[in-house]
Amino acid sequence: MNTAHRKPLPGTTLDYFDARGAVEAIKLGAWNTLPYTSRVHAENLVRRCDPAILNDYLKQIIECKRDLDFPWFPARVVCHDILGQTALVDLAGLRDAIADQGGDPAKVNPVVPVQLIVDHSLAVECGGFDPQAFEKNRAIEDRRNEDRFHFINWTKRAFKNINVIQPGNGIMHQINLEKMSPVIHNDNGLAYPDTCVGTDSHTPHVDALGVIAVGVGGLEAENVMLGRASWMRLPEIIGVELSGKPLPGITATDVVLSLTEFLRKEKVVGAYLEFRGEGASALTLGDRATISNMAPEYGATAAMFFIDQQTIDYLKLTGREDEQVKLVETYAKEAGLWADSLATAQYERTLKFDLTTVVRTLAGPSNPHRRLPVSALAERGIAVDLDKAQAQEAEGLMPDGAVIIAAITSCTNTSNPRNVIAAGLLARNANKLGLTRKPWVKSSLAPGSKTVELYLDEAGLSTELQKLGFGIVAFACTTCNGMSGALDPVIQKEIIDRDLYATAVLSGNRNFDGRIHPYAKQAFLASPPLVVAYAIAGTIRFDIEKDV
Repeated sequence: MNTAHRKPLPGTTLDYFDARGAVEAIKLGAWNTLPYTSRVHAENLVRRCDPAILNDYLKQIIECKRDLDFPWFPARVVCHDILGQTALVDLAGLRDAIADQGGDPAKVNPVVPVQLIVDHSLAVECGGFDPQAFEKNRAIEDRRNEDRFHFINWTKRAFKNINVIQPGNGIMHQINLEKMSPVIHNDNGLAYPDTCVGTDSHTPHVDALGVIAVGVGGLEAENVMLGRASWMRLPEIIGVELSGKPLPGITATDVVLSLTEFLRKEKVVGAYLEFRGEGASALTLGDRATISNMAPEYGATAAMFFIDQQTIDYLKLTGREDEQVKLVETYAKEAGLWADSLATAQYERTLKFDLTTVVRTLAGPSNPHRRLPVSALAERGIAVDLDKAQAQEAEGLMPDGAVIIAAITSCTNTSNPRNVIAAGLLARNANKLGLTRKPWVKSSLAPGSKTVELYLDEAGLSTELQKLGFGIVAFACTTCNGMSGALDPVIQKEIIDRDLYATAVLSGNRNFDGRIHPYAKQAFLASPPLVVAYAIAGTIRFDIEKDV
């Protein structure tokens, strides 16, 4: 930890590092042109890097050059149980090696706080139409993973600086967003921005809070755990100017699938995006999180939003302490991370996207960037031969294009209350009209945290979803991760015997062929309400916008 540029943070008893002062000392007026990402990295350097070469690194950021690698010291490491366990096995092995040499193994611990969430181990063996689905799926998960879970629980007791969230509580990214990230740390009298690496490509989910968070491999995560720097060069930082507001009935899923197509075409691979403008400021935190989460699908390393009143409102909504919420606002405004102070930020590239152009949409049939407007289902050859499908159904057969899996899944969408409530309202209206889920559809609801269950219960929508077969099957990463579980053997046999074109519809982020289920030949990404609609329709041949 350095000492230069450390100052009292006005209105608090804490100190902070004045990155603005350090940058302005090198080039007057430079701070006002720096993007959000550059400001956070500048603070990290001023606080942590070797003072002898600090100015050389800051000049790279000021002049937007990439001649030198500079160190980045993330504040936290977030892991799911698969890669997180691998890293902890390595640390346990290191303890064994030190013990063999006569050393004290207890001295081997992560230096940086590590949060491990057990969320990648559950398969949906029991669908949401089973009232005991949650309990049964959890029992199967525990049985299959007994040895792994025993080791993970041992690490919680054996190592310092490790916090384990047990299975059955949610998805790492949604928990990170709703609970784990402080946005601004209060650490031994010092305030500084939260930053993290995570062992999953969708770690940028929490970028929506203004937290630089990127997905890394297991070895890189171990490196950070042990207190070592993650070395990097200044990334390409692209401004994405959002204008307008989504039209009525348009969900954040529709927005992000449209953005994914747009940004893939603009070749943003490896870049840090900063969403800004009137359109960005009007988006709720839930909507922002849906956009940030899908950074891997449009190829970006990070997808940042600035700290503003929406951020503050969300922190209050999710139960952060009043003192912590006040610190976030105070620090952001003083340190130049508040949205208003970034009006003059300059970018190498600026892209423009009008939110009013977004229409109701799916993505598929194979790639998340293959946007499929529901108005184009017929012309794309998806909603065709409905008469044939209905004739097959009348004969007691599964129809062509049968939707065998309809899953409200993934932190991409279940971290967005508007999306989930919309699904509940559609279910309620469907129930009023006597509509039902088709019997061959394996339906499920797997929220990313228990918060979803609470607000669905309070809204009286849990029972409405359950009636249509969307009872809660897990709080975990399920169908989106390919853990959709086994099909009913009768259904599976018919698919095989007839070589049936069967599909899946899910509110996830990836739909590559074969990922969702071996017998779902193709898969379509959709908003939670559209997932419910397709469970009722029962076939992808149904023109969801026009057919009755």
